Amino acid sequence: MSLTPLDLNWALTAALPPIDFVLPGLPPETFGLLVAPGATGKSHLALDLGISLALGRAVAGGLFPAQKPGRVVVSAGEECPRLLAERLRNHLGHDEQGDPRLYDNLVLLPMAGQSCLLLDDGKPTSLFSELKAVGGGARLIIVDPLRRMHDGDENDSGLMTALVVAMEQLAAATGAAVLALHHSNRSSAASDAGSQHAARGSSALVDGARWQVNLSRMDERTAQSRHLSESERALYVAVDFAKTNYLPPRPRCWLKRHPGGRLMLDSAAPVTVMDPVKRGAHALSK
Repeated sequence: MSLTPLDLNWALTAALPPIDFVLPGLPPETFGLLVAPGATGKSHLALDLGISLALGRAVAGGLFPAQKPGRVVVSAGEECPRLLAERLRNHLGHDEQGDPRLYDNLVLLPMAGQSCLLLDDGKPTSLFSELKAVGGGARLIIVDPLRRMHDGDENDSGLMTALVVAMEQLAAATGAAVLALHHSNRSSAASDAGSQHAARGSSALVDGARWQVNLSRMDERTAQSRHLSESERALYVAVDFAKTNYLPPRPRCWLKRHPGGRLMLDSAAPVTVMDPVKRGAHALSK
């Protein structure tokens, strides 16, 4: 590659359109993370993200606002076709199942039992090239989970930097935002669930991501303050915006698990959605 300086005349005089966020704070051609302990619901939320962007509906009942429908590719490394079909049905209303936008915009890739390696010994694989081709023109590419997509040591900062670069290359080649699902570390469960340092492995991974949202289970104190039983507590998941380079800080909000596994915004603790124009103005001011 050759170094290409920024055209300062263009940068300072061209009419720049507002930043086109795929999700609040996550622009196209960038890499983001969804971090959570196992069995918290991150795959369910990721599938809802994909379906919602494909249909142009609000995500998780209002966690993120509805946008113009766009193409989404989901690489589901731990799902077989039968179980992914079950999840898909559980996340759709009856009237949505025949919506042509779903068939036009949503690409689900069940890959359980197959090699999911996008990087082998730090180098892009033929599967990486396939995903790049399939993802061309997509708004969002979801990689679930990141651990299955590479064979490197998660604690090796050099290898994790190479992984971030590969995800950035995928984003740049397709024009999509790339969102990877990743596990949190064990120590974060007790006191650091909302921090970007909750992610497992080298900090090079989270340092390279432009956006990070964490999911975690409801703690006992919060459950007691809301007069929830232990069984009710298990239905709630906290959402923390751990890293948003292009968005002001957002408060913790709560999702509730519904039959079929779908997570929906808890109506008892609604989240305020920032106006897209204000989001773009904030991003430009940073």
